[in-house]
Amino acid sequence: METPFVETPSSPSPARPTAAAPSGAPIALQRAGWQWLPVSAHIRERYLVTFRAPAAAIARLVPAPLTVDSFRGQGFVSVCALDMDGMGLAGAPSWLRWDNVELLYRVGVRAGGAPSFLTLRSDVSARPLAFLGRYFSHYRPHLAQMRCARRDGRFRVVCQSRDNAADAEFEAAPGGPAELDSSFDDVAQAAAFMLGMRFSVDVRPGGRVRAQEIDHDPWGARFATPTRRRFAYIDALARAIGAPLVYDHTLAMRDLRQTWRAARWI
Repeated sequence: METPFVETPSSPSPARPTAAAPSGAPIALQRAGWQWLPVSAHIRERYLVTFRAPAAAIARLVPAPLTVDSFRGQGFVSVCALDMDGMGLAGAPSWLRWDNVELLYRVGVRAGGAPSFLTLRSDVSARPLAFLGRYFSHYRPHLAQMRCARRDGRFRVVCQSRDNAADAEFEAAPGGPAELDSSFDDVAQAAAFMLGMRFSVDVRPGGRVRAQEIDHDPWGARFATPTRRRFAYIDALARAIGAPLVYDHTLAMRDLRQTWRAARWI
C-alpha cells in the first residue's frame, strides 16, 4: 500500500559547498545551533547511502581538530534518508510531536580518537524542526519540499530544495546484490564501521568540539539496492573536494526508537 506524498514549502537557506576554496583548503560550513534538550522519534525507515573518496580528499570537509575516519585508505560521505513519526522533545505528549522526512548529509570523522560523524547539511519536511533547528541543532536543517512513498516493498524519497543545492531523488528495493563493489567485505563489517559511533559532533569557531550522544534500538542493518539515487549536494561536494564520490553501498533499517541527547563540550 502506498503512503501518500508529504509536501511542505521550502525556505531559503543556502548551504552550497564552497567550490572556489583554494586547493587543499577546508570547505566552509554553515554555522550550526546548540541542542540543549533531548529529542526523540520513531524511525519508520532509515537508509544510509554511502559514497567514498580517498581520505586526503575527504579531509577538505573535516574541520580541525576532527580527522577523517578512514577504512582501507578511503573516507566516506553518506546520505541518511529518514522517514520518522512522533518526533519532538523527549517525554512530550503526542500532540506536541510531528512527522518528518529527511535527507541528512554526513561525513565520517574521528573526535579524540573515537568514531563519529559531522553533519554537513540536512533537508527536512517538518516546519518545527526547520525553524527550531536554526538555533538548537547542529544538523543544519533546511525546510524543503519532500515527497515520501512506499510501493511494492520499495522506499522512495524526493527532495526539492529552494536553493536547488540539495535536490534529490532516492529509491531502494529490498535486499542487496549478490556482488557488491564496496570497501567492506560484508554487511556486518559495513554496519560496524558506518553505524558504530555513539555520538555526532560539530566544531565551533576556535576549534572547540561539542558532541551529541545518540541512543537507539539495535540497528538490524541489511544491504539494500538503490534503483534511483540522484543527489545534487553529493555532486557539488565532489566538485568541491576535487575528487569523485564513488557509490559504495546502502544500509537499510526500520522500526527504530532513537533519542538525540543534549549536546555537550568534549
